[in-house]
Amino acid sequence: MERTFKRALAALDEVFGFLDEALSGCAADAGSAYAVNFAVEEFFTNMVKYEPEGDHLVTISVRREANRLIVRMVDTGVQPFDITNAPAPDLSDSLNDRPVGGLGIHISRELLDSVTYDYGEGQSTITFVKTLET
Repeated sequence: MERTFKRALAALDEVFGFLDEALSGCAADAGSAYAVNFAVEEFFTNMVKYEPEGDHLVTISVRREANRLIVRMVDTGVQPFDITNAPAPDLSDSLNDRPVGGLGIHISRELLDSVTYDYGEGQSTITFVKTLET
C-alpha cells in the first residue's frame, strides 16, 4: 500500500489511519505495528520540523515480504539529512543534563532491524525493515 500526505503535523491522523489499514492488511503483530508506528511518527515529524516550508508531499509505502515489513518514506523538495548518521545520544547523563534531540531517532533505530537513507535530486528516502514477531 502507498499513500501521499501533506508535510504537516495536521496530517498525522491521516498517516496513522493509513498505517492501521496497511499494517492490518500485512497481518502485522502488535509489537511490530508499534515499532512501525513509532518510527513513522518520529521520521515524519522530523521531516515537518526541519523542512516546514512549501507544499511538498511525503509518500509512505508499506509492504510485507515473507516475515518482514518494509516501509519507505519519500520526502520531496528537501535538503539531505541522513538519519543513519545521526549520533546516538549519550544516555549516561541525567535527563536534565542531556541536550534536546536525537532520542526519537535512536529509539526508532533500536526498534527496527535496519534503516537506510538515500538522497538525490531534492528527494530524501528512508527505508526501514521490521521483522514480524509472530
